[in-house]
Amino acid sequence: MQLDRFDKQILEILTHQDLNLNELSERVNLSVSSVHRRIKQLIDHNIMTPLKRDLNYEKLGFSLHVLLQVSLSKHDTDTFAKFLEALKDIPEVIHAFLVTGQSADFIVEVVAKDMQSYSEVLLQRIGKIEHVVALHSSFVIKEYDVFDCHSLLSKA
Repeated sequence: MQLDRFDKQILEILTHQDLNLNELSERVNLSVSSVHRRIKQLIDHNIMTPLKRDLNYEKLGFSLHVLLQVSLSKHDTDTFAKFLEALKDIPEVIHAFLVTGQSADFIVEVVAKDMQSYSEVLLQRIGKIEHVVALHSSFVIKEYDVFDCHSLLSKA
């Protein structure tokens, strides 16, 4: 799909603001139906995911935000699939990334109410998944929004 200036403008706005279709159509000077159709095409072409609301986990009582490096003893698609399936049963896990160039196989993003609840998730849940051999926690101190969609889209 070739992106035109309207598609790029829609992507730029949606990466920084949560607008409804009426507000978005006013900002890009297109009809609501045209904006809706463009968003559907962007989703259908996997350029963006379906719109979802980001949760403020801290306001929900999850004061710990952790990036957990996980190493597995086996490195095949079946082992990775079983590991990811086990993570689905742990509600504190909010993202998982298969990585390379690290000493870990996955980086798993976890939120927890406090250190005691994180310890339980780490030791009683994730640490007991088959083939997990090493865990390394990095605690997020502060999150920064540095993504600049405009400069990225200018290269698209």
